[in-house]
Amino acid sequence: MAPRVTPICCGSLRMDADVLVAGDAGAVEAPSTVSLIEAADTILVDTSFGDPDAMADRHPDFPCHRPAAQRLSAALDAEGYAPSDVDSVVFTHLDWDHCYNLSLFDAETTFYVQRAELAYAVAPYPMHAERYESTSLGREPPWLTRDLRAIDGETELCEGVVAFPTPGHTVGHQSVAVATDEGTTVVAGDAVPTFANVSRTDATPRRRGLAMDDIAWWESATEVLARGDRILPGHEWEILDADPVGLAE
Repeated sequence: MAPRVTPICCGSLRMDADVLVAGDAGAVEAPSTVSLIEAADTILVDTSFGDPDAMADRHPDFPCHRPAAQRLSAALDAEGYAPSDVDSVVFTHLDWDHCYNLSLFDAETTFYVQRAELAYAVAPYPMHAERYESTSLGREPPWLTRDLRAIDGETELCEGVVAFPTPGHTVGHQSVAVATDEGTTVVAGDAVPTFANVSRTDATPRRRGLAMDDIAWWESATEVLARGDRILPGHEWEILDADPVGLAE
């Protein structure tokens, strides 16, 4: 059977609209999305943010909401999996809202991240320290005590599943291409945060979201569009069986 990809909602958070789409005004409620890949291995892309109360202390500008059914363990259970069934986790990047809940996974789970992302997250510039929950702020990012497997460039994770670099949003962001019966699905992460960032009528990005490197973002979004018959953005309600709860009006 060919691999299958299921996007899952693990809560939502409020943020300034231009974090997702440059130039947009006001506030938006964005979903926190993880993707379950059923292939020769069972793979999860990203692991969402942490306990909403703890996130309120650490990131008060990004109020988080998560009902019980959207906790990662419950969301996996709804798909017929326990965290112990997950062979590997792929981090698109190490921003705080993509890499919590790691205590759910056992010692057999492999955690993949691009080497460039890990190197930068360990010692980011001060302007990016908050998003990485850097030790320079006296914090301990959730991945710090886990054994992360750093990969360099395009890497086959199992048959039909390939991680590939899509820098721009962060230094070492990556996306995941999956060969399904319907064509290639690309789990884009924040290389393409929403469908508003790209054109679905041609292979041209439209407006970036928050990016460390605008040019790299453009090139990465272009590659995502070229590779993917189906694109799964990192913060797009349209791909999910879920709705906003009213964090932003």
